[in-house]
Amino acid sequence: MAAGPKSGRDPLADESLETSRLLLDFLNAAYAARNEGGPDGDAPGSARSGSLSPHAVRAAIHIRQRGERSIGQLASGLGISYGWASRVVDELEAARFVVRERDSHDHRIVRIKLDPSASAAVEQAYRWREPDVLEALRALDESERSAVRRFLRAVTERLRQSLDEGQESTSRP
Repeated sequence: MAAGPKSGRDPLADESLETSRLLLDFLNAAYAARNEGGPDGDAPGSARSGSLSPHAVRAAIHIRQRGERSIGQLASGLGISYGWASRVVDELEAARFVVRERDSHDHRIVRIKLDPSASAAVEQAYRWREPDVLEALRALDESERSAVRRFLRAVTERLRQSLDEGQESTSRP
């Protein structure tokens, strides 16, 4: 029997734990599938670049979602080291997915922007597993699909807030 409010335990704690496990399982499955071909047999990004690494695809998507980034912001946003982010940007720049520009106010800072001609290729990365997502959504009614999207937005926003708060606390003296 599940623990109730009388035990002092939050009644949603068990559901939260199960949901966290499911999210991690989802991320692991998506990461494991990254090297498999999509519906057309190609890895994400391959139509334009030959073969972008999964890290480069993630970085391109991140830049498309969040806009212009410094390498430090990209590293933080992807949870990778500054050096690794720099290598990923080198890969994206070589494939003509991004351009680097010096910050107009502080020339020490380099900004990374998505090359406008790469937008369609990055958009295709969203569609890479579309048949799998579509099939999973077919089993749900509209209110359930709406709840899934609302939940994913809320979790993503809370994770980003936590990340931003963590960055602020580590940048203070």
